[in-house]
Amino acid sequence: MRLLSARIRDYRLHRDLTVNFDPRFTVIAGPNQSGKSTLAEALHRALFLPVKTGGAVLEGMKTDPFMADPEVVLAFAAGGDTWTLRKRFAGSRGSIALQDSGGRSLQGDAAEERLAELIGTAAVARNRAAADQLKERWGHLWVWQGSASDNPLALSSSAYDHDRLVERLQAGADLGVQSPLDLAVLDDIQTRWATVFTPGSATRAPQLRRGSELQRAREAMQQAEVELAAIGDTLQQQAQAQQAYAAATELQDRLAIELPQRRKERQALEERLGRSRELQTLIDQEGPLLEGLRKQLDEQRRDQQELQQQGQRVAALEAALAPKAAEHGALCSKLPAAEQQRQAARTQLDTLRQASATGTTAAEQIEQRLSRVRLQLQKQELAQQLSRVEQLQADLTGLEKDLQRLPAIDAKAVEALRRLGETVQTSRARAEAMATGLEVIRAGQSIRVDGEDLTAGTTRLLAEPTVLRVGNDVELRLVPGGGTTAAAAQQKLQDADAALGKALRLWQVSSVEEAATAERRRSDLLAERERLAAQRGAEDPASIRQRLTALEAQLAAQPADPIDDTASDQDSTARLASLELDLQNARAVRTQALAAEQQQQRSLEASEAALEALKASIETTSQALRDGESQLLEARTRINAVLQRCRSAANLETVITELVTRLQQSEARLAALVAERAALEPDHLDLQARSLDRAIATLQQQEREAHEARIRAESRLHGDGRIDLQAELEQKQAELESRRVERERLEQEAGTLNLLRQLLEEEQNAMASQYAAPLTKRIATYLAHVFPDAPRTALSYDARHGFQQLQWRRGGEAAFPFEVLSTGAREQFAAALRVAMAEVLAGAYDGSLPLLFDDAFAHSDRERQAGVVRMLTEASAQGLQVVLLTCDLERSTLIETATQVRLGSG
Repeated sequence: MRLLSARIRDYRLHRDLTVNFDPRFTVIAGPNQSGKSTLAEALHRALFLPVKTGGAVLEGMKTDPFMADPEVVLAFAAGGDTWTLRKRFAGSRGSIALQDSGGRSLQGDAAEERLAELIGTAAVARNRAAADQLKERWGHLWVWQGSASDNPLALSSSAYDHDRLVERLQAGADLGVQSPLDLAVLDDIQTRWATVFTPGSATRAPQLRRGSELQRAREAMQQAEVELAAIGDTLQQQAQAQQAYAAATELQDRLAIELPQRRKERQALEERLGRSRELQTLIDQEGPLLEGLRKQLDEQRRDQQELQQQGQRVAALEAALAPKAAEHGALCSKLPAAEQQRQAARTQLDTLRQASATGTTAAEQIEQRLSRVRLQLQKQELAQQLSRVEQLQADLTGLEKDLQRLPAIDAKAVEALRRLGETVQTSRARAEAMATGLEVIRAGQSIRVDGEDLTAGTTRLLAEPTVLRVGNDVELRLVPGGGTTAAAAQQKLQDADAALGKALRLWQVSSVEEAATAERRRSDLLAERERLAAQRGAEDPASIRQRLTALEAQLAAQPADPIDDTASDQDSTARLASLELDLQNARAVRTQALAAEQQQQRSLEASEAALEALKASIETTSQALRDGESQLLEARTRINAVLQRCRSAANLETVITELVTRLQQSEARLAALVAERAALEPDHLDLQARSLDRAIATLQQQEREAHEARIRAESRLHGDGRIDLQAELEQKQAELESRRVERERLEQEAGTLNLLRQLLEEEQNAMASQYAAPLTKRIATYLAHVFPDAPRTALSYDARHGFQQLQWRRGGEAAFPFEVLSTGAREQFAAALRVAMAEVLAGAYDGSLPLLFDDAFAHSDRERQAGVVRMLTEASAQGLQVVLLTCDLERSTLIETATQVRLGSG
């Protein structure tokens, strides 16, 4: 099988990529992220992934942001024909087509099945494990990036085509042929063993087959053991029932004496508990009475304390109110004079404010006139500036029109035209020097040049080889300039004329001289335009007109002044100076008036502050008097409230004395009740009662259980219908011994079959190890390209577990398992193993198989990489197809025998 070509469309970063494969060795090189691994994945999934696969696998194949359906078209040779495989991955909409060289095409499942036959491996199942299973397909031929150091024999047997590999090795090994009798014996042993055991696996040993004669014998023996044990249990249960009956009878006799004694003790304890509860009731009644007396006594004592405190408070408040009343009267007498002083200050301030307003008005009028004169002067200046800018703009407009009539050519373009003209002149001189001239002076026969008749007096200039015929018998070839030189010179002249003509048409001129004249005129006009633009500056007429219109609007908004409006430019300047002087004087008058106004304002504020302070003091003293009177009223009200409840202080003292006496009597009664109850120890009585209750309940439960146990024992002793259990026991023992002998016989027979089968497997493994030798020999041959002293390879084979224990040995060193080698050595060893396996398997695939390595030798140094290239070159020479994907662009070009493909080159 060989890969011929592939086209990948809308597959991740590849929008549309076509790759042609060399039948021997193809190197696909490109920098990182150029899509090499994506190409390897697309080829692999075209072979092994069902087109209707969806989910995360499909999403990972799509191209962002287009999200079109990925499509792979793969051409390959297999089965003696060439095939074109087209797969479009679109989930449930996916499609597949497989076409042979004759144009016959298969679709859908039929195409998938035929593809599996051609490549020898079926596609993965469409389930969640598809992505993991996919990586193992052709795991011995497809080396993914990062897996080059893995042992391909560690894969599952289906991943590296185990059965076909063994078949090819057997076909090439020189092993003896087994006789029909040997095969019959082997088959009989295997058949008899299979009736006893189930086949094992790599992780599970063979098990006893369910339903086999040995399994039935084991079950019969187990059943006999169960029945014998059941009879023994029955005998034991009878003995236990007799013991239980005797124990229950003895317990009933003891409880008949102990239970009445416990009940009598409980009755005496109940009488003492009754007296304790009666005393607790009296204590509960006396407690609230005592608490009520205490509350009444506390209330009467609080009233007595309230009378004393409020009487003292009334005396203190009456003493403090007299000085405050005198102070309030003195402050009120000062209020009229303070109000008169404030009113006088207000009158003086109003007079000063009027004078200040008059000065301000005069100054504002002068400022308004001064502003109008300034606006008029600005208007005149803007009008003059507008006239000047408009003239400059008109000049610039004229220059722009002159520039538009000229071609937009510069000095660099003129120089280029001059060079083209010089080239034309040089080419013309060379062409004329190399050409050959032909002139017909006299013609007695017909003369033809390239089929054209020439008459006497005709001239021709020949710039290329020409055939000259004279009559029908003479034919000459004229070669001007000694060969093709004249024709080349003529062609160069034509090319130079065409280039010059094209350039002149581009600049819209008829000659180089006209172009130079236009360029000089254009340069002069551009310089003049820059000068006029500099004079104009950044101002433009529209901006100036806008400002002029704004000034006119401001003038129109102000009141007219006949004197200022009719003044000339010189009068306006003098008027401006006069108005500025008048404004200065008016502002001085206004400033003096404002200062006097501010001084009077401060005086008024001081008078108002003094008046407000006086009012605040009066209010403070008034509030103090009101607060004192309110407190005095509150104290007297409280005294009256207490007297209303107890009528008088003497009566209150009598009530307190009576309550103290009643409280002492209640406390004495309560103490006596508590002491009597404490003597009975009520907590201990409760504990004793609970203990006796539990003891009586326990004895009653024991009495019930003893009665039930006695009934059950009597039932078991009288309810079993068997007569002679001992005889039945001896019969079951004899039956068990017979079944044990049968089981041991069958066990011995099964062991013999196991031993025979093991010996046969060992013999088969010894024979199978002989055809592993061709594989190790090929590995050593390929490793010799990498290592000067090629290591010896060891590989064992087991009929159950396949190829295993891959090792190598160098010189006199010990053998090293594959797993302990360095990463670089594993890469090289695994590569030699892969090409050796592919070489053996190639015979089953039309003599060739593809081997793909994706950046597979990253841990190998330069020298070892060169040896790997020699190894792969040797593999391609043996008929294998090698595809090497690498990011080492420099070294990949050194592989001379390979076809080079570049990715990511722009």
